[in-house]
Amino acid sequence: MKWQFHSVGRFYDANESTVVYFDSRSGDTHLLSDFAAFVLQQFGASPLTTESILQKLSLAIEFPEDEDLEQMVVGVLEELVSLDILKRA
Repeated sequence: MKWQFHSVGRFYDANESTVVYFDSRSGDTHLLSDFAAFVLQQFGASPLTTESILQKLSLAIEFPEDEDLEQMVVGVLEELVSLDILKRA
């Protein structure tokens, strides 16, 4: 499955456990987890597949082997779709 931005927004990270994301298309402001913000920051102008997102994340972050990275990422992507930040391409 491919995912992409509706439109690129802006991030504000105060080095806390959450990040503020302003969606320039809708004018909405969202409070995201650090992980959700990091996932969003992997996107550019082109859509990404779930597999390519997993590959980018596994190169950038060390995850414990008992964590299901794919389940975590898909959960975050689905939440970002429900917030209307991402869309399925």
